[in-house]
Amino acid sequence: MTRTKRPNVIVFFTDQQRWDTTGVHGNPLGLTPNFDRMAQAGTHLFHTSTCQPVCGPARACLQTGRYATDVGCYRNGIPLPQDARTLAHFFKAGGYDTGYIGKWHLADNASAGPVAPAARGGYDYWLASNLLEFTSDAYNMVMYDNDGQAVKLPGYRVDA
Repeated sequence: MTRTKRPNVIVFFTDQQRWDTTGVHGNPLGLTPNFDRMAQAGTHLFHTSTCQPVCGPARACLQTGRYATDVGCYRNGIPLPQDARTLAHFFKAGGYDTGYIGKWHLADNASAGPVAPAARGGYDYWLASNLLEFTSDAYNMVMYDNDGQAVKLPGYRVDA
């Protein structure tokens, strides 16, 4: 049986980012060349809004397709319920392998260590921290892999 070739899907979650901070939206400073190139070559949504202005609740909405009040993550610091179906579950049902890289902000805020596997939203590959500001700084980027081992990334956080 041959697998049908499907497109790769990359979803970017950014926090408190104004619409005009990327080149693809008209910013002339050249701050986001990789993001701009990917947006121009793929599918990019230009006219969107969020029903949640705060990080954790906004991520809960984007991961689940549900309102933050419905999923229970209506403010920062409330973990995503472990039975919540996320993008990972839906993509896996479609035959995709899934991975999450970066800031999660949907687990327990009490720990600066690795996110427990059951709290990772069902992703197959993991290189993330719940709160990057608790595990790293601009030039000392630390995230955790599938096994919960710390991984230090080189250089400036945004470039890593």
